[in-house]
Amino acid sequence: MKKTNRFAIAALLASLTCFASSRAQALTEKEVTTIDKTIQAAPVADLPVKAAEMVTQAAKKEKEAVAVAVVRAAIAKKPASAVPVVSSVVKAAPATAPAVVAAAAKLAPDQIEAIAVAAALAAPELADKIVAAIVDVYPKAQERVAKAVMSAVPQAEARIRQRTSGNQERDIGESYSSAAVKIDGSAFPAPPPTTYAAPGKDPAH
Repeated sequence: MKKTNRFAIAALLASLTCFASSRAQALTEKEVTTIDKTIQAAPVADLPVKAAEMVTQAAKKEKEAVAVAVVRAAIAKKPASAVPVVSSVVKAAPATAPAVVAAAAKLAPDQIEAIAVAAALAAPELADKIVAAIVDVYPKAQERVAKAVMSAVPQAEARIRQRTSGNQERDIGESYSSAAVKIDGSAFPAPPPTTYAAPGKDPAH
């Protein structure tokens, strides 16, 4: 029995070790520099293909970090490439979508809706997480980003609404407690003016 228990513990430790080694790892400065140079050397028209190729070739534990680095490098080189590069990268590695859209949104804030839609179409099963990732970066864009993605990926509407409803309730609570307006947007009634009596006079007379 003791020997069986030892084997079970050993198997458990081995599985935990494999799990830990498979988690995403950060890239070294040298690796990021290599990615930047590769993207810079690629023709603009080839950026989506080159980006997807680099992500596909990356080791599983580095795939997300490589995807983010590639997207950052591509947008830095050509901001207009944000949407096609995000789409291509997410198709190549769907699990990287939330991290990729968050990175892209920071560098191309004027394209956040298009970025969200492109990623959601490439990985529709992660549409709600894609919206949440962008909302984490730009909370005020929640409504328009959610609407854009729900329109493009209608099957994800319920999941998106469920995920974003908590943010809306939180924001309402914050605005109610910190702002001088009611939840319905109307202002609280102003307090009556205070009358100060002149020296030696009773304000009631």
